[in-house]
Amino acid sequence: HEGQQKTLSTNREIVLSAGAINSPRILLASGIGPAAELQQIGITPVLDLPGVGKNLQDHVDGMITVRSKSTRTLGLSLANLPRMAAAPFQYFARRKGMLTTNYVEAGGFAKTKYANGLPDIQFHFVPGYRSHRGRLIEYGHGYAIHTCVLRPKSVGEIRLSRDSARRDVLIDHRFFTHEDDAMVLVEGIKIARRIFASSEFDAVRGKEMLPGKDINSDDEILAYLRAEALTVYHPVGTCKMGTDDMAVVDPATLKVRGVDGLRIADASVMPKLIGGNTNAPSMMIGQKASEMILGRARNGGR
Repeated sequence: HEGQQKTLSTNREIVLSAGAINSPRILLASGIGPAAELQQIGITPVLDLPGVGKNLQDHVDGMITVRSKSTRTLGLSLANLPRMAAAPFQYFARRKGMLTTNYVEAGGFAKTKYANGLPDIQFHFVPGYRSHRGRLIEYGHGYAIHTCVLRPKSVGEIRLSRDSARRDVLIDHRFFTHEDDAMVLVEGIKIARRIFASSEFDAVRGKEMLPGKDINSDDEILAYLRAEALTVYHPVGTCKMGTDDMAVVDPATLKVRGVDGLRIADASVMPKLIGGNTNAPSMMIGQKASEMILGRARNGGR
């Protein structure tokens, strides 16, 4: 920590809740994981658990963004300066105004023609212009809609780098390696465009910047998605619970298989990604883990 090595010990057990990226990272750096892969990067295996870091699943997301002249949308502009200047006072005095936005102000679930009974895409609407996923505030006005594949079939993995000093995590989502995901998201972009074409957007209508009016065929949309699509940050599954050879955690106890006194309680133990946001099931996993631990303590366990 901060350049210092510290050793911490426990006389009961450790609960690892570092998330679907860092929980497998900690295990791998500790020598728990696929033995052959650990040896290749200079880590001495302590326990051969081939499923650590595997089975990475996440929601892949494509964006449509529109540039609008309407100052009704969020954004930085000279015309919007009075509204922006008043916003802090409105918020702190009355909890009103543009600063009350959660930025993603609407959402929804829908079925593409490929859906098998349940919705297979999710929308997130942003009332502000976005030219890039990494920018929250930009000059000018507009709006955007994000579309993600709810039930992806593509599976990735997490590994460690060869750099023994840092052991950075290498994340390979392998998005679109399953053709079904590509077909669903292309169709989702088409549905999102139909939403933006509705009369409800007439008052703020503008120019589509991404993917752009010249991107229309399925192949063109898919090429755009392969270049621009990103994660919704819902990673799960990298220390999955189960009973098969690739399982890392015992579903009955949330304990790491073959390790005494070590549990995992986060989204990494989910064997499959759910069709929605992952916050609630992660809280449920934490609640279940606490019940397991408290129940064991009450029964005299350590």
